[in-house]
Amino acid sequence: ATPATATRAGIVCMSDVEGVQWRSYIKSWIAKQEYPDNVKEQLEKMFERYGNEALFWMLKNAKILVPMVDINMLMACCSLLEALLNSESKYEVLEYWFIFCFTAAVGFCLCEVDGIDYRKNFSNWWKNEMKTIKYPSKGTIFEYFVKDSKLEEWATAVEEIPYSSDTPMGEVTVPTSETVAMTFIMRSLIDMNHPIMLIGLAGCGKTQSCLGLLRQLPTDTYMFYPMNMSYYTDSTLLQTMMENPLEKKAGKLYAPPGKLQLIYFIDDLNMPALDKYNTQSAIELMKEKQDYSHWWDRAKITVKDIGNTSYMTCMNPTAGSFVVNQRLQRHFWTCAVPFPEQAALHTIYATFMKGHFERLPFKPHVQEAVSGVIKAALSLHSLV
Repeated sequence: ATPATATRAGIVCMSDVEGVQWRSYIKSWIAKQEYPDNVKEQLEKMFERYGNEALFWMLKNAKILVPMVDINMLMACCSLLEALLNSESKYEVLEYWFIFCFTAAVGFCLCEVDGIDYRKNFSNWWKNEMKTIKYPSKGTIFEYFVKDSKLEEWATAVEEIPYSSDTPMGEVTVPTSETVAMTFIMRSLIDMNHPIMLIGLAGCGKTQSCLGLLRQLPTDTYMFYPMNMSYYTDSTLLQTMMENPLEKKAGKLYAPPGKLQLIYFIDDLNMPALDKYNTQSAIELMKEKQDYSHWWDRAKITVKDIGNTSYMTCMNPTAGSFVVNQRLQRHFWTCAVPFPEQAALHTIYATFMKGHFERLPFKPHVQEAVSGVIKAALSLHSLV
């Protein structure tokens, strides 16, 4: 289309050179907030100081498993700030909270690709270049959170959970330092109705982490509806599934029962088959609902407004169509889930084994052997 045609159609072409889009979004978001003027000024300066350099580093040095755009990461950062800057005491340590939210929004999508750990590389670059808030030399910047105006390790926030072998293991999520960090961020974003996507290889614990969090949500405020996509999922089937938990409200509005907030938990997001135009109709339906908060009644050809819903999704970027439409992807805070490290695996298996052996009347020397059995099993598994 020529410029003349575009203007006749009322299309505004917006350049993304030099971060025009994300800077416009940030200014608009800051203007809408009810923070004191000095806090707004500081936020604007921090976005300018950290945003440009970090996004340029991501573009130049990082490989991400799914396509990401600048504004995508900044939208997630704004949602986190809005969720966590909820008291005047936090304004006094604003930079700590800003850096925590910014690094979580930008860096959690990184992982190891082709033998290079980009998340660790980003952490090392941040420690060397951004020295206003000094991180401890131990570990990465993603292993710390803000507590009482100082940085604390996530490992200190891990709580032991009691386990009884009467409960199936699949229904229990054992917290580790990695899952506690991820769950905290996801919980903050759920409060802001910000869509969440976990990506990672099969068996790394994406689904279990999501279900563990969703089961802990207060039932008087939230409900969730799990769905699995497959090769044969199309927009008609998906719409039928998504309408199941909704009820008709006033006029054209459909929403969850009462005043509940519904979270659609969609696993294997990228599994639907591609059609001859290289698109997936199920993904396009999700995009329509996210962009416009409606879809169409297929029989009456009338609009159905959809209220009080949000998405939480998982996908394996090495299966199915590998990626989904970028116009849907841009809405999500994306987190790459690595396989648990040996220490985390030991914590998980020790919780299950001790819950079984200590509950039943096993002799003390049998209970003492549990730790050795776990170490031996993990060592054998790493050799195979």
